[in-house]
Amino acid sequence: MNILVTGASGQLGRSLQDISGGDDFNFVFTDVTAGDGVVELDATDAAAVDTIMRENKIDVVINCAGYTDVNKAEDEEDKAYVLNAGLPGILAAAAKEADALLMHISTDYIFDGKSSVPYREDDEPGPLGAYARTKLEGENAVKQSGCRYMIFRTAWMYSSYGNNFMRTMESLTAGRPYVNVVIDQTGTPTYAGDLAQAIMHII
Repeated sequence: MNILVTGASGQLGRSLQDISGGDDFNFVFTDVTAGDGVVELDATDAAAVDTIMRENKIDVVINCAGYTDVNKAEDEEDKAYVLNAGLPGILAAAAKEADALLMHISTDYIFDGKSSVPYREDDEPGPLGAYARTKLEGENAVKQSGCRYMIFRTAWMYSSYGNNFMRTMESLTAGRPYVNVVIDQTGTPTYAGDLAQAIMHII
């Protein structure tokens, strides 16, 4: 089985790389910048996506790419839209053409956060900011494409890679006996390694 991974240099992409050994799967890891084991691909370029899909006979696309800076998205909504809505639409169209399965990573931010109980998959979205709006647009683009798809809504992803809440807290607590942290948010931290394993189990 041939698997294309976009955003392979991020937390989830790198976690997928960590478990990518084995004879049953042939991975093509991609990102906007090439690196060790990562092929350069601008996934906002439909022609480039079509080419890599066709040349590698891709069966499954795992979309880990996206604009993830929630606060900065308020000032860069156009840029966030390209990566969070336009890019998934391009991948979905390519997946439909290739009869491939698209596994798209989304976020709990599409909800307004007012619920007192955990959200269900079929709860009504209520995006409150630019990041949330563009991620919901990405989900809609995937759903409306006609491709085979699965959408994973994650929250508070953490790992040993990149910047995340866990690593920030480790850094803060390393040199002081206590830290002050706001308590205005409730979430479900998601270990990127667990999500990578779950995705591969489903495949």
